[in-house]
This record gives sequence, structure tokens and C-alpha cells, in this order.
Amino acid sequence: MRPVSLIRAGTLVQLREHVPANKGAFQRWYADREIAHLLRHDLEPLSDDQSASYFDSLILPLSLRRLCYAIHEREGDRLIGTTALTDMVKRTTGRRSALFRIVIGEKDVWNRGYGTEATRLVVAEAFEFHDLTEVRLEVFRHNPRAIAAYERVGFVMTGEHVEWVGPARHELHVIEMRLRRTDWHLAETEP
Repeated sequence: MRPVSLIRAGTLVQLREHVPANKGAFQRWYADREIAHLLRHDLEPLSDDQSASYFDSLILPLSLRRLCYAIHEREGDRLIGTTALTDMVKRTTGRRSALFRIVIGEKDVWNRGYGTEATRLVVAEAFEFHDLTEVRLEVFRHNPRAIAAYERVGFVMTGEHVEWVGPARHELHVIEMRLRRTDWHLAETEP
């Protein structure tokens, strides 16, 4: 068995490759109703079979390509979340972008800056390693903590749309945000 690769480290968290042993935590997070309400477009948790399939077919392969990362606490080494760059688009105009996703699954570490730092680390990976020109994301309007974290990193709102989900046709407001590499470089050099 090869050692788990460290991708990037901050002061609070480290990004590492996912390993099969992470599946149990991943399944627990995606079965949580509160997390589903903040992250899932259908607002419903995943079943164990759904989350296992998602982990095996998407998370592990993307992790091997340095597009999906396990988030570990730097102190104590605990796995606390997962994050990814998906839906990569390369246009003939030279614009290269990806959709950013993150889940801080361990709720006892919410509101400690871990998500903000993990977002900064993934953005650095996107621009420095993958040579992207922009990173996009979608976040629900009813998740103000996430919106504030993204704004701290430098993301700006570019639009909003409404989706109607579930049998009850629940109205879901989705905010679209973007961070361009040029803006990120400016923010990184400011005192």
C-alpha cells in the first residue's frame, strides 16, 4: 500500500488524497439531514448505497487525478471533510474553469475557519497546479456561513437562479460565484 499523499497544507488543515478507508466518514456525512439541507440540490441525504457508489466511482478516481481532496485537521490528523474541483471546462478562448465543491462533514469543527482555509488551498491548487483561469461555485442562499467564507477567499457573486426540487416543488435559491486567477493573484499580493 502506498503512503497517502499530502497535496497542500495550511495552518489549520491539510489537503490529502482520499483513501478507501475514508468511505465510512463520507457516508456518515452524506447521510446527515442537516448537511444535505446545506449542500444537496434535492435537499435529501444519500443512502449508504448511493454514497458508497459516489465515493468509489467519483471521489477516489478524482483524488488520483488531484481533483478531489480529503480535508484533515493539521493538529490531530482527523479527517473532517472533502472538497473537489469538478466539471472542468476548457474553452477555445483559453479560459479554463472548474466547479468547486466542499463539505466539512464533522460539525464540531464548523465556524473555526477550516472551510475557509480549505477553500483557499483548493483555489491555490486550481490556479497553480491545474493552471485554471477561474473557479466557479454554487451555494444555496440559505447557507450564509458558506457564502461569507467564499467571499473571504475572494469569490464574487455572478448570478442567482431558482430551482424547484422534490415532489413538493420546494423553491431553492442558488447563488453563483466566481473567482478569477487575476483577482486571486491581486488578493494574494495585498498586505
